[in-house]
Amino acid sequence: MWWRIIRRSFLNQKTRQTLSILSIVLGTSLVAALVNLSLDIPRKASSQLQAYGANILILPQTSPAGDETYLLEEDLSPLRQGDLAQSITAYIPYLYSQVEIAGQKVVLVGTWLGSVPKVSPWWQVAGNWPSDGENGQETETMVGVQVAEKLGLKIGDSFTVKYRDNQQTLKVAGIVTTGAGEENQVFVSLDTVQKLVSLPNKIGLVQVNAQTSSRSLTQLAQSIEQSIPGTEARVVGQIARSERQVLLKVQLLMGLVAGLIIIASGLVILSTMTTTILERTKEIGLMKALGASNRRIVSFYGAEIGIIAFGGAVIGYLLGYIIAQFIGQRVFNAAVFPSILALLAALAVAVLIVFLSSSLPLYRAMKVDPALTLLREE
Repeated sequence: MWWRIIRRSFLNQKTRQTLSILSIVLGTSLVAALVNLSLDIPRKASSQLQAYGANILILPQTSPAGDETYLLEEDLSPLRQGDLAQSITAYIPYLYSQVEIAGQKVVLVGTWLGSVPKVSPWWQVAGNWPSDGENGQETETMVGVQVAEKLGLKIGDSFTVKYRDNQQTLKVAGIVTTGAGEENQVFVSLDTVQKLVSLPNKIGLVQVNAQTSSRSLTQLAQSIEQSIPGTEARVVGQIARSERQVLLKVQLLMGLVAGLIIIASGLVILSTMTTTILERTKEIGLMKALGASNRRIVSFYGAEIGIIAFGGAVIGYLLGYIIAQFIGQRVFNAAVFPSILALLAALAVAVLIVFLSSSLPLYRAMKVDPALTLLREE
């Protein structure tokens, strides 16, 4: 009997019940997404930070006179030997110089092009990674996307780089997108820049990818300075900090939005339940006249709102997982997996919303006087 009444109630109030479920779905979906992101992203960010990305920067010590200083390629041999080699998974040297292309100043970067993916695997290249050698009379290059747009360069185009009295013809093999300063640079092989700027065997800095804990990174940096005299080894924490900062901002934004939607959901259900109680005062009075207790009536309406809460929570959890997966892939480049904790959080929020928002209407239902209700109808 009770289930038939509940079913009839849903059929007679489709719009209101749908609105109630939708409001719960919106609130619980953001809560579920927030929980999923909070569980998966920090763990993945930590493991990915240790798996790739430069976390130590080796620089030449500054000259007391302020002259420009460089490292020598042979200085890097300790990185391939002994204890240092056991902790270092990859390293890559860089030499920077400002050159002129079509009358515009551009930063030219020389490096081991074939090793870049080991240290910076997040770089996205349209076209091909250039080779480290020459291709006929032309040297292949990888151009930052902003430089390509500014100079109107496309894959396969050739252009001339000038540095003082020297010049070099380059051919665009690929266009790189990184979301950072590299998009304003042009990349070629290390020896190409060394020849162009007349700095044979010279290096400006070295990026090191070391698989170790943050505490050991400091010790490793000290060991590098001892093994390579005349250098400064600095621990780089930008990747970890930026991941945490972005996650905190996403969490804060989603938390604020979720809070506002939860409040709105409560108001929607409060309005729906209040209107329902007012419209069904006669029905409540009749049930009481037939012997239904307040507990029975509350359980009846409680079952009705419980169905709304459970349905909204399950749908909200599924939508929240989709939202978390989208943010994880697009913002953090990491997959997010379903979590039972997120489902429990969605259910808890849904129950909290309906319990708080329906308490006053249910209290009013218990106060309905069956005699007065029936007299009004007469």
